[in-house]
Amino acid sequence: MNHLLRRQWLEMAALALLCLGLLSRPQAAAQGFADGARLCVGSLLPALFPFMVVCELLVGMALPKALLRPQARLLGLQSEDTAAALLASWLGGYAVCARLTAQLRVAGRISARDAALLMMLGCCSGPGFVVGYIGGLLLGSTSLGALLYAGQLAANLLAAGFCLPMLPKADAHGVREVPCKKEKQEISLPTAISSAASTCLDLCGCVIFFRVAAGVLLSVAPLPDSAAACVSAACEITAGCAAFAALGGKAALYGICLAMSLLGFSVWGQLRLLLQGRVPMRMLAISRLLHAVLFPLLVRLLLWALPQEQTVFSTLAPRVVPMCRLPPDAAVFFFFFFFLCFFFFFFLMIRRPPRSTL
Repeated sequence: MNHLLRRQWLEMAALALLCLGLLSRPQAAAQGFADGARLCVGSLLPALFPFMVVCELLVGMALPKALLRPQARLLGLQSEDTAAALLASWLGGYAVCARLTAQLRVAGRISARDAALLMMLGCCSGPGFVVGYIGGLLLGSTSLGALLYAGQLAANLLAAGFCLPMLPKADAHGVREVPCKKEKQEISLPTAISSAASTCLDLCGCVIFFRVAAGVLLSVAPLPDSAAACVSAACEITAGCAAFAALGGKAALYGICLAMSLLGFSVWGQLRLLLQGRVPMRMLAISRLLHAVLFPLLVRLLLWALPQEQTVFSTLAPRVVPMCRLPPDAAVFFFFFFFLCFFFFFFLMIRRPPRSTL
């Protein structure tokens, strides 16, 4: 009770300080709102919305069991529904992961253990955001964006592997939960678009709110560029990645890794909104702390696979931008390394849960 009361007092104090900041710095609040709306329209929605629609359609399909069963057995998942949701999460990102986890948990189609494991494995930034926005727009290299995307998934696997001993193994009566199967309902394209649009509106609301809070905070206490980038990343991941990218050099790359690992208050608020208390977030928080350590290390190990220099003709016009694809040797290396992480995850499992039989 004392802990709950202390938390309520802290929340009330934070809200009071925010209200004072909004009243004393109206221009900073307005600028933060404009920046948040610009981030949503120019970066977040183009990167997330199309993938969310695709994920909605993918979840409604009856995926072949030959694809889901090996994945479920390799990762120690008790349900093929969890395996299908994990594939959609890797494509759609953390918002898709949280929403699907809550839906499957409410429907009784996955156990508490699978729900916690799905959040640790599937909570990531989608390829549209990482490869397109971070790699292509912020860092100027889609190859580097592909490396960051593969590295974060590998770090998800490793962090979840270290957290396996802490996962729940049985219910309160000592009997392992058996998820019940239900027939999947086919989802039409208009339904998928409507559901994805509703989720994106919730995400944009969180982004704009925390962007306003960051703008007010930075206007009250001006900080150096590196410290301001950390504050922006702590409030909102998109603005944080842009602030770190503006620093340039290694600070940009590893700062973006840190922002992608810790997610920021905005993403944690979105996860709480989408999960609706159906899945405890303690295990996810522990795995993200491990992720913040493993992800930069993996990126540093993988950087040698990317070309460090590019030779271009000096006769090109200044506005011509040379385009390149991921070299074949680097692509093979990413593929091999990713599946090595799968096997390492499998090795760290204490024991594979028995598959439920109906």
